[in-house]
Amino acid sequence: MITKKELFLNSDLRCGGFYELCIQVCKSENIKPIKEYTDFIWNLKNVDGPFDKNFNIIEVNIENMEHQGIMNLGNYSIPFKTFNIREENPIETGYNWFDISFYAEAIEKIFGEEYTTWTEIQNSPKLLTAFFHQVMKSFFEIHNFELAMIDYEVSGQYYFSDLKSNFENYTSTKFYIAKKQIEEVAEINRKFIIVVD
Repeated sequence: MITKKELFLNSDLRCGGFYELCIQVCKSENIKPIKEYTDFIWNLKNVDGPFDKNFNIIEVNIENMEHQGIMNLGNYSIPFKTFNIREENPIETGYNWFDISFYAEAIEKIFGEEYTTWTEIQNSPKLLTAFFHQVMKSFFEIHNFELAMIDYEVSGQYYFSDLKSNFENYTSTKFYIAKKQIEEVAEINRKFIIVVD
């Protein structure tokens, strides 16, 4: 049986693009929610890490753009990363982003080849989708984010402001917002929206 260290260090799993939960959290000036989100994830009982590249435990530090670890979902363990990106130029109009990212290659190798998250018609493992939804709701309770998205390589692709004007979404991206924001979303885009609260 493969150990978690071997799983984490397996470069065949940690390659390719990411299937991810990407969150436009808040304005860049406010870093408190990023710390709270980061601490929340890395204190979950089903998460091991964060680790350095040699699988040594490291301290959580939001000054680091990324943290890497192992997520345990049911009978499965899979490497993952969290990213926190702070748009600082200009800081007055930038946003803080927080992503939870799983390598598409790792998903297919660990859950099964039928679970393709990078194709036009996605098939993600139910355990992974349920985890994304659960943690998104927890994040929303910690701090009401602007927008959350689930898709392959979705980070940085859209902002909440994009939903206010007409744009045709040709992707599989799922958009999550607060109920109070729905009136700000253009009518044509409401079919893509899932309300969080």
